[in-house]
Amino acid sequence: MNIKSLLLGSAAALAVVSGAQAADAVVAAEPEPMEYVKVCDAYGTGFFYIPGTETCLKIGGQFRFEKRFSKVDNFNSSYSQWSRARIEIEAKNDSEWGTVYSWVRFQGSHINNIGGTTGVYDATETAIGHTHDNTTTEFFYYFGIGGLEFGRFDSPSIRFMGYGGVTDWGGDYANDWDRQYVSYTANFGSASVFVSLDHDASNGFIQGHKYMPDVSAGAKGTFGDYTVAAMLGYDESAESLAVKAKVNGSIGMFGFAVMGLYADDAANSYFSYDGFSIIAGVSAKVTDTITLYKDFQYWDNDDWRVIGEVGWAVAPGFSVLLQGSYGDGVMAGGDKVKTGMIRFQRSF
Repeated sequence: MNIKSLLLGSAAALAVVSGAQAADAVVAAEPEPMEYVKVCDAYGTGFFYIPGTETCLKIGGQFRFEKRFSKVDNFNSSYSQWSRARIEIEAKNDSEWGTVYSWVRFQGSHINNIGGTTGVYDATETAIGHTHDNTTTEFFYYFGIGGLEFGRFDSPSIRFMGYGGVTDWGGDYANDWDRQYVSYTANFGSASVFVSLDHDASNGFIQGHKYMPDVSAGAKGTFGDYTVAAMLGYDESAESLAVKAKVNGSIGMFGFAVMGLYADDAANSYFSYDGFSIIAGVSAKVTDTITLYKDFQYWDNDDWRVIGEVGWAVAPGFSVLLQGSYGDGVMAGGDKVKTGMIRFQRSF
């Protein structure tokens, strides 16, 4: 055997050993592609797809601080501080039966009150007098498919009508902010109708039958920049009927709302007054960031209240609201009632 044969044989042996070792080597797997959150524009702004699903999610919230003032005729003035923190989560997805949707709100509120109640409340607050610090937590929700909805929130009749006037107060037009209900809404292009069975507000302890619901139904249509709506509400416990009709819309820089109301018993939860009332409101967007609002309400017992506001959109998600009101009569909270409020709010 010569030197050349020995070298060739050694090289071949090394090649075989190296090949066997290479076959046994661990090869790192390619990383799975990362699934980024995608924007969902099917249901408006703010929604995104939950990764791996066709469900769209939206998360929002609010922080609020208010300083309030109230004076009734010759009584002492009242000052109070209100604050609130809120989180809302909304989810939607399509189905052959229509949109499947859900919404939930968690919020906590604190009132630091000196000397009584302030007398003016927004569309999600109840007129309760406080003489000391008070903290509350609240939970609201609704969910449904297509036009069928279940929930615990403001009665569908209030939401269907678009609440009341144009201010944060909006007028005195209902007492059913927190109701459990089942409702159905049918849409026909620019027109829609609804019917709702609401949990009996009195629970049957005052009168009536606690297992029988309150019932409301209504219809509305949109004609260009204007919307016309009407509803009927029957309070089972009070055995009382309420009727409401509303027209609202916009003309250039101005917005307006006019609502007529009637109930035949002050215990009616859809309108807590025995008689007629009217709410008229107008707003004006004077600059890109400043809007003026005014509501006036008159009851057929000659009680009345007027309220004005200046809203300033300081920056995206941050606003200031200045409010003042004057009223006279029981429905206005007393004789010569004056109120004021400044609010700072962060929304997202």
